[in-house]
Amino acid sequence: MGSLLQTGLPMAYDQVDPDTYNRLVRILELNLSAFDPDTTNSVLASNRDENKYNKGDIIWNLTTAELQVWDGSKWYTLYSTTSNGLSATGAIGSLTVATNGATIINL
Repeated sequence: MGSLLQTGLPMAYDQVDPDTYNRLVRILELNLSAFDPDTTNSVLASNRDENKYNKGDIIWNLTTAELQVWDGSKWYTLYSTTSNGLSATGAIGSLTVATNGATIINL
């Protein structure tokens, strides 16, 4: 898992001129490549098992096409694709939806 570098970048308390801002952004881009904190890390299962993750880290498993979370000792699948659509798991109750008109919700 990647981590952000600790830097001594200046704090702006008022306004920052565009030239300074753009230079600092370029420095970060060069040092961190294309870091996007909103993007889920995508890895193959073989690479996933070699990396060290923190509890609660979420990845997209490219081998199994699943969204997974690490609890510190085991990977849990949060979402997986199926040939019939989508499937997901949760822990708050159960929900069954049938296309024949019957819907059962137990919470």
